[in-house]
Amino acid sequence: MANSRIIELDFMRAFAILMVLVLHVSAAYVAYSPPESHVFYIGLILNQWSRICLPLFVFVSGFGIFYGYGSKKLNLKDFYLRRFRAAFLPYLVWSFIYMILRDIFNPSFTFIGLPLKQAFLSYLEWTLKENIHTPIWFVLMIIQLYLVFPFLLKLVKSVKNPLRFTAVNFAIYFFLTIYFRNFMTMSGITIIDWLQRYYSVNFVGWYFYFILGGIVAKNWKKVRRLDLNKLRIVMIYIITTCFVIIEAYIGFINYGQTHLESYTSLRPMVLINSMAAIPAFYLFAQSLIKYGKITKLLNNISRYSYGIFFVHPQVLTVVKIIIGKIFGTYTTRILQLILVFSLTLVCSYAICRIIDKTRLREILLGLSNKKPRQSKTFYNSPPSI
Repeated sequence: MANSRIIELDFMRAFAILMVLVLHVSAAYVAYSPPESHVFYIGLILNQWSRICLPLFVFVSGFGIFYGYGSKKLNLKDFYLRRFRAAFLPYLVWSFIYMILRDIFNPSFTFIGLPLKQAFLSYLEWTLKENIHTPIWFVLMIIQLYLVFPFLLKLVKSVKNPLRFTAVNFAIYFFLTIYFRNFMTMSGITIIDWLQRYYSVNFVGWYFYFILGGIVAKNWKKVRRLDLNKLRIVMIYIITTCFVIIEAYIGFINYGQTHLESYTSLRPMVLINSMAAIPAFYLFAQSLIKYGKITKLLNNISRYSYGIFFVHPQVLTVVKIIIGKIFGTYTTRILQLILVFSLTLVCSYAICRIIDKTRLREILLGLSNKKPRQSKTFYNSPPSI
């Protein structure tokens, strides 16, 4: 029997992509704004507040895929074909587009005009390796989780005590996070050292949230009946968010502005904050369902989340150039931050809306060219990044 669609999860996906934009826009203000300026502190607060966007995305992605396949037999050929068309094919296309745009905006990079064989090898190198250093590294990590999903599905289905399993998994991941940040030691074994060195951009650094989504999906009938203390959850979320921001601020005070780049989403405090944020954002989503216009807008943002993820870095680059030409700079005033975020969001959304009206929606947005059903019977969500 098909599972009913969970609208709150669509909203959470929309929240996550909006926070991704906040994260990427605010990064420039944290790095380049004068540290004595108001916009620097606003940027720092926004940058650290939005750190939960990536854990939230992985959780929602895990929930969606486990929820869809948890109650039926997994056909491996069908599963991997669907993932290829919905997630990997758009990535292949956007990787090519990124290389063309990189050639245009980066004078030190050459792709256009290379001999065909050399261009193809360069494309393969960036698509399968070098993109871990670009904003679309997240897609490669999610694809890795899709590859091991059949194994994870068996693991989640075998769990008898979800609370105990989650507690143990949390403890392991918590200490792994501490190890990777502070005590990482190379073993001399190539594959292990590669997983360690690049833990922040491969499945090792994010598996916990994906499995957590699976555990919640498997036990959704029980979870949805829980009587959550809204005030307590919101207060814990606010307090832990403050600790995330304060942790980064103390680092800035002690080590300077350049040290702030080390305060990423993969640190123990963000893990704790994410555990509070997931139920908090779920409750927030529940409170918005009654508003028709907001529901429609968030559903559309959720539908285009994969496309917005690919589009927005390039839009952001252009917007920063335009704002910089108008004001002489784009990192010294709060108005500039607001304009950069607003224009990036509106333009990215508009581009995805336009693409959605064409036959290119499948290869650029990961959306089926078939007319979407109006029924809410099966949780067949757009690919989550």
